[in-house]
Amino acid sequence: MKFTLSQLYTYNVQKPFVKVDGKDLQWDECDLASMPSKRTGASFHNMGKTSVVPYEKLPKTFKTIDGDEYRIENIHSVWGGSTW
Repeated sequence: MKFTLSQLYTYNVQKPFVKVDGKDLQWDECDLASMPSKRTGASFHNMGKTSVVPYEKLPKTFKTIDGDEYRIENIHSVWGGSTW
């Protein structure tokens, strides 16, 4: 699957379940340290705009809560996670 930068930031917070190669796993984190913030141009009176990064430049892997690393492109489906 392909995800946007905004979705990756959301998944790092919500920790959804994902299916990869027939296994149900729980997302823990995707390293977004080199990416721009989720929103740019935000101020007290302006919500700003969602940052956009081409798919080719987004991180290629994520870690599960077990510490294992998988390729994002191998995710088949996403469900659950916190919604606060």
